[in-house]
Amino acid sequence: MRKTVLSSIISSLALSTALGAQANDLDQFVKDTKLNADFRYRVESVDQDDLTNKDSALANTLRSRLSVQTGSYQGLSLLVEADNTLHVTDDFNDTENNNTTYDTVVDPETTQLNQAYLQYNNFDTVLKVGNQRINLDNQRHVGGVAFRQDEATFDAISITNQSITGTTIFAAVANNRNSIKNENLEEDVILLNVNRAINNDIKAAAFYYDVKNLNGFDGADANTLGVRATGKVQDITFEAELARQDQEITDATPLYYHLAAGTQVGPINATLGLEVLGSDGGNASFKTPLGTNHKFLGWSDTFLQPDNGNGLQDLYANLVSKVAGVKLVGQIHSFSSDEGGDDYGTELGFLAAKTINNYGVSLKLAQYNATAESGKVDTTKIWLTGSAKF
Repeated sequence: MRKTVLSSIISSLALSTALGAQANDLDQFVKDTKLNADFRYRVESVDQDDLTNKDSALANTLRSRLSVQTGSYQGLSLLVEADNTLHVTDDFNDTENNNTTYDTVVDPETTQLNQAYLQYNNFDTVLKVGNQRINLDNQRHVGGVAFRQDEATFDAISITNQSITGTTIFAAVANNRNSIKNENLEEDVILLNVNRAINNDIKAAAFYYDVKNLNGFDGADANTLGVRATGKVQDITFEAELARQDQEITDATPLYYHLAAGTQVGPINATLGLEVLGSDGGNASFKTPLGTNHKFLGWSDTFLQPDNGNGLQDLYANLVSKVAGVKLVGQIHSFSSDEGGDDYGTELGFLAAKTINNYGVSLKLAQYNATAESGKVDTTKIWLTGSAKF
């Protein structure tokens, strides 16, 4: 009898403890659940010397974002993020509104779920299932293009593992890409990225990205294999990357490489770099259709992708400083073809940005000066942006 009574007491205590632990977990789940709001108003001006005599664009757009990030329960959590892009004025071609008499600003009016995924976090591993943002390395090959009002995301299953000290392994499969043009692109994507901290100053990465049924890409199916290293040696920061792309339809294997070095000169951080999207002898250009391309090759987006088989070289310099809490960036680009070395013109860029707590404002401009060999036109773009987060 005593054994039975003792067993009953132990069972009751165990059940009570388990229920209490679950109640505490649920209470913490509720406490950790956050509701966030994010607003970004932008005025964007585009003026191109277009032979078709299009009108200059002036876009006033407001992106409103509401997100719910739940707390974690037994390692499970949920993120739901809804976006709305509103056209305050409509004097521009957003690629959907049929205002083709104006220059283009790729910010379609839309309301949608930007992200909605279930996450499991345990055993040094994060598993995400659903519509999600994916930014890898410097976003050259895979990124969300957060600069645009409608961000690019993936319908994917992704795994991030950090079981090995100093090493992050990322893998994902996706069957749909939600583009900045408000498109659902049914592409089959495999992403694999391994980052390793060599020491406190140097990091290395290896990556493999495979895309099938790629929309608007002359290779149709393409895979990219590459390595990358970043770090600091004494007072010099560096970036070095090499990648090869196999394109199915063109049967070409163009190379990509990027070399950059920077140093601090008084209050200015100066960087000199060379980025090359190769051409495999003029057969086909290396392309980065999944990348945050606005960050590279000049802010005017004249060369989002090389649009012929001759590839592209960008010799550039960046100057970054801060004055009275205002971030200042100046940049210059000199473009040429990888095959033949034709002069493709130059671009100047300037940015001034200030953030105070949850509020930010920035002024950004880009001026591209074309050459006859480039097949492009002179382009001037100006952005005035204000943001607030709650």
